[in-house]
Amino acid sequence: MNHLLSDEQEDFVFSSANDCTVRQWDIHTGICENVFKFADPISVTKLKPEFNFMFTASWDKMIRVIDLSKNLVVKSFVASKETIKEMLITNDLIIVAGCEPIIRAYNLENGH
Repeated sequence: MNHLLSDEQEDFVFSSANDCTVRQWDIHTGICENVFKFADPISVTKLKPEFNFMFTASWDKMIRVIDLSKNLVVKSFVASKETIKEMLITNDLIIVAGCEPIIRAYNLENGH
């Protein structure tokens, strides 16, 4: 397990792991409702509830944006030159840090 995250309503917990998955767990039933499978381990997961989006950062240096209403990756991009270990989402930025000695920030709206 690399990261745990709960949604704002606290109905679900998302777990990110070295098995290249993010799992969505219903905290009331303990049942895994969704499994999102990727090619590389997931370091960290964040939610942007107002858009119903989940953001994942992984060992392959990629950020992926998942539309939770469709369970579909809607955007992905290389965000680092090395493995991403941490990610913050603000109102208008995605900020990533990891194995390289640089913190990078990307505009949520246009990706720059």
